[in-house]
Amino acid sequence: MKWWKKLLIVVAILAALGLGLMGYGVWKVSDVYEQKIQPDMARYVQMTKEDQDKYVLSHMEDLLKSIQSDDTDEQVKLEAEAIAKDPATRQAAIEVGRSMCAVLLSASDEITGKLSAEDKAKYEEEGKALDARGKAFDKAVEEYGANKQ
Repeated sequence: MKWWKKLLIVVAILAALGLGLMGYGVWKVSDVYEQKIQPDMARYVQMTKEDQDKYVLSHMEDLLKSIQSDDTDEQVKLEAEAIAKDPATRQAAIEVGRSMCAVLLSASDEITGKLSAEDKAKYEEEGKALDARGKAFDKAVEEYGANKQ
């Protein structure tokens, strides 16, 4: 058999394995969403704004980890400290968390189908504001770090 045929077979096998692993990853994420996140979001939409803020703060570590891509441990520690000690940073973190929850809500037609048009619009706006709120949070953490030194 010629070398290019062997290479083609190896590439095909690796591609099949890659697709299988990717499918397994999607399946696992889907399971986590259905078993953990979706029930939490169903309860979230029933909460008052104050209770939603408390929920977001109590889950802030998980929420921050989900948006951290390459931050160092020092940055994560600074963010946690800023949230704990600085009211402006805490409020910015709550806003980011609310936007993240709104994005998660939009992934569930089962939950959003039960919402009023007004509530749907509110959560859509919060979801769309994620990028801007994330930047405001980063700025608040940066200001806290600068003032700390």
